Amino acid sequence: MGINYHLQPVSRTILPFLLAAAAVAGGCTYVNQPLNAPDLLLEGRRANDTRAALGADITPVLINTDKLRDTRIRPASGPATAMTNAQPDENHDGFFVGVAVSGGGSRSANFAAGCMFQLQRLGLLQRADYISSVSGGSLAAAYYCVAKDEEWNPADVQKKLTHSFATDLIVQTLIPWNLLWMLATDWDRSDVLADSFEKTLFSRGGKALTFGDLRADRPRLIINSTDLQSGKAFLFCNETFDQINTDLAKYPLAHAVAASSAVPVLLHQVTLRDFSTTFKEYRHLIDGGVVDNLGVKTLVETYRAQLRGSKGEAYPKGAIFIVIDAKTNYDAKLSSRGDTSLLETLEFGAGVTSTVLLNRASSATLAEIILDSAPDRVPAVTLRRERDELMNNGYVRIENIDGRPVYVLHLALSRVQDLSDLPFTSFTESVNNINTYFNIDPTEAYHLYQAADLLVRQRFRGPLQEISDELNGIATTRPAPTQPVR
Repeated sequence: MGINYHLQPVSRTILPFLLAAAAVAGGCTYVNQPLNAPDLLLEGRRANDTRAALGADITPVLINTDKLRDTRIRPASGPATAMTNAQPDENHDGFFVGVAVSGGGSRSANFAAGCMFQLQRLGLLQRADYISSVSGGSLAAAYYCVAKDEEWNPADVQKKLTHSFATDLIVQTLIPWNLLWMLATDWDRSDVLADSFEKTLFSRGGKALTFGDLRADRPRLIINSTDLQSGKAFLFCNETFDQINTDLAKYPLAHAVAASSAVPVLLHQVTLRDFSTTFKEYRHLIDGGVVDNLGVKTLVETYRAQLRGSKGEAYPKGAIFIVIDAKTNYDAKLSSRGDTSLLETLEFGAGVTSTVLLNRASSATLAEIILDSAPDRVPAVTLRRERDELMNNGYVRIENIDGRPVYVLHLALSRVQDLSDLPFTSFTESVNNINTYFNIDPTEAYHLYQAADLLVRQRFRGPLQEISDELNGIATTRPAPTQPVR
């Protein structure tokens, strides 16, 4: 029998008894609960019904896709047997509007929050149908989707997102009785991190906030992680949890964010029990950035699946993808040094390798949006031009196979270097040197909020205005595709 060891630090007095109990009980750390009784027939089982819904089957976990060719749309509410031809457009604007939030620890969390406040100021965040998030970006995304109106404000959000989560992890891990408890049980570092997330962001009135607490008037939240066994994406959504017969409404948001942030080696994988079978089977989840550090693939696949399932009837006016990307240009500052120690070499090597690989993977992911959306007869020269326009300018408007517009806006922190009116001369260097840990200096966080404001006001004011006009049905004149968008 699996036991949930999601516990608070214990005292020396009761430690021997707990260790003895753990030795007898054994088990595996998981906090998910079954949705249906295992002896209930499949056709009689109820489905999950939370605000974390794809509205389409994109087979996000390891299953036999050859047996799943029915891509009809199941609405986010109603019985499991209910089907419809099109995903409801809750904003009544005819567009699929998706916001993707990248990984990157507290840097991503604070930059994402800054960008989200700017999008909200422009009236665009309120029009989003989906938010897909990865790792640290999930802190801001999940908090927005669950926070009360009075809780979602710059002052409170900045205070919460600059909390020293990594310090909590280190301190709690090094407490002697906690360390012994970890050695004797399956309670691990990811559980400690989830505790810190919960206390700071995802609890209310002493109760842990779950997917059942997501607000109905906020976008549908999709948190991305990676299945350690298959290397494929594992999404915290109704459809995935239906497959493992788990009640998503009761699953803590803090643990989902911890799973999305569980960097291999540094953090332990987050475990889910697979209740679709009576056998003891589990899913082991790690950082979602392993598959897609932008979180945009989930949005694109969801949009395409909904179009297929509705036979082209869903979102008749097209799609809008806004990608909030906290990537930076790595600088180890080695030019003035003759040599480095072994530990420094390992640190700098890991830093440049991970940064370059993630940046290249992110660029490839953005390019895939162009390729996947293009009609079959579009010449290669057009695809290359559209790809270059997105990479160079951070914005492109293309047409999909049905002739509907697809807007892609890449709101990247690295584009700060292209701005002319910066607060001080070393501003670009300052934001580039912010680490991806779950600790952040208040001044660094302040610079990230400044960067979000400057990027929206200087670099992307025109594209965001065009998107806003399209959403509101206002005719607009687009700049020539070869001109830089400033």
